[in-house]
Amino acid sequence: MLMRLVGPRRHLIVPVVLYAMLLVALYVTTLLWAYALGTAVGIFLPQLLLIYAGFLLWTTLARRSIAEYLPLLIILHFGMLVWTSVFNAAVIDYMEDQLWANRYVWLGNGPIDLFGYTINFQFEGYSDYTFFYVHWGYNMLNGVMPYNDAFGYLRMSGVINRNGLYIFPPLYAYLYAAGIALPVDDWGIGLLLAVFGYLTALPVYGIASNLSHNRHVGEAAALTYLLTPNVLYHTTFLWLNPSPFIFFFFSGFYMLMKGRRYTGTILIVTAALFKQTSWFLGIPLVVYLLIRPTVRKTDDEQAPSGSGQVAGSDPLPSSERDTTSKPTRMVDRLLQVFDLRGFAKSTVVVVLFVLAVMYPFLLAQPNLLLHLSLAAGGFPLESFTEPPPGNSPMRLQVLPVVAGVEWLARILDWLVYYGFLIAFGTVLFAGLMLFVPKESGRERQYFRRLLFLTMLMMLWVNLTGPRGVYKYYFTLFAPFFSIFSSTRMVNSQEDRVPFSFSMLWLPLSLSLMILIPNRNVYLFGVILIFAGYLLSSQIGAFWYWFTAPVRYVSSRIRQYTHSHLPAVNRIRVKLTDLRNPPRTPHGVAEAGGISDV
Repeated sequence: MLMRLVGPRRHLIVPVVLYAMLLVALYVTTLLWAYALGTAVGIFLPQLLLIYAGFLLWTTLARRSIAEYLPLLIILHFGMLVWTSVFNAAVIDYMEDQLWANRYVWLGNGPIDLFGYTINFQFEGYSDYTFFYVHWGYNMLNGVMPYNDAFGYLRMSGVINRNGLYIFPPLYAYLYAAGIALPVDDWGIGLLLAVFGYLTALPVYGIASNLSHNRHVGEAAALTYLLTPNVLYHTTFLWLNPSPFIFFFFSGFYMLMKGRRYTGTILIVTAALFKQTSWFLGIPLVVYLLIRPTVRKTDDEQAPSGSGQVAGSDPLPSSERDTTSKPTRMVDRLLQVFDLRGFAKSTVVVVLFVLAVMYPFLLAQPNLLLHLSLAAGGFPLESFTEPPPGNSPMRLQVLPVVAGVEWLARILDWLVYYGFLIAFGTVLFAGLMLFVPKESGRERQYFRRLLFLTMLMMLWVNLTGPRGVYKYYFTLFAPFFSIFSSTRMVNSQEDRVPFSFSMLWLPLSLSLMILIPNRNVYLFGVILIFAGYLLSSQIGAFWYWFTAPVRYVSSRIRQYTHSHLPAVNRIRVKLTDLRNPPRTPHGVAEAGGISDV
């Protein structure tokens, strides 16, 4: 009798049991993690429940199997444990200081002993969180408008803080106010910054999965992003501020890939309303909106050879010849290449959105544009024999100063200060984006190339900008490094990109090349990264030759497993079927298949 009652409802009971077992497994893992670190398990439970609820909601509404997205859930869960532990350490550090305006993070050298060698490192750390963010958050809640001198003055708890002018777009001011409004002890801004940083793993997973047509690549990208040392230090521990605009840019780019034109546009424009650096990220958006997709011609559509037609002869009678004037033909050709009508519609949407955000400040604060323009300014080097002090941003011309090449430092200082190098690189990469083939049926290859050129352009902008950079600016590149972590992701014209072990170690290594070196020389590591991506084809060919013995041994092991251990092969096939169940196609449809996300 009981079996007859349970039988018809088995399709409902089995998933419930599986979800319950999964929740128990995640909770036990959390208990073990908390025990190993000697912390209370309670600090992890809210995040665990949110991640699990999101997973449950997604798999239920989208009708996906548990096994299909289980690796992503495990990665997000593990990342949550790491991020919460680091963030909790930051909160303890913050609360130990009784003076609200005085969270000065250590900046100095330190040694690491590795295999008998001593590696000296230097992490940059600053007091921006309390000196700027907390100050501005309280002033916003006190009703002080950002773009005036009064916004740089705050008296609280007997302490007077003066931090100058606010020179950023308004969304940061809103974010700081929202963080201070949270019922915590002034670390609410840090919580919001860390949340944006953590959530960036989702568009990173989506972009990498779509560009590679391979969920394993997306899982590797999400994992390496969440474990990137540069992000863990600057975003999760120091609570520095790039994470919101990074999240909105990559979310917007993912939406463009999914064909959601206006949603992607609004998200990328939202990134631009946080920080001026993200204005450069609007260039690939403009190129995408402006260029019209073309129909890819097949071999059958090409003109047949050997038709007997005399070269230079006109096959059409005079009555059917095109008599359109040359200017008209040029206009028609431009309209075939550029989607001016669609671009105009998107421009109207952008203008209305920006006005909705900026209108109160444009109306009440005449100095808004002046304050925003101050962020673009730079300054020449004060000395060509000594590196700048620790509170000064690093610029390209500092490298020859450290090397003792004064004449080169003077030339670079002139080129950087007057903006010649940054203008040249921006125009060059924008032009290259315009010439990326945007063919129907090859959207994946188009977005892959467009995003890669965006990464190169932003590396160039950070290297040659007149204002200079700090190490935390390069948290922007953690998602790029996690996505473009193999030669095939950079150069392949195929639809599907296989998983490679470089996807696990390369993003972390590139992050350490920026985080560890002395601040006076780390830009040399950025130059090496830039050159490495430019020479990715040659480096990939060398790596393929270098790792040939490993691939040979791996193939022999697989052959032995398939022939002598058939049970293992059957289990592998069943696991593959569980992870890839048949379902309704969706995503970026093209000749090579459909998106896995």
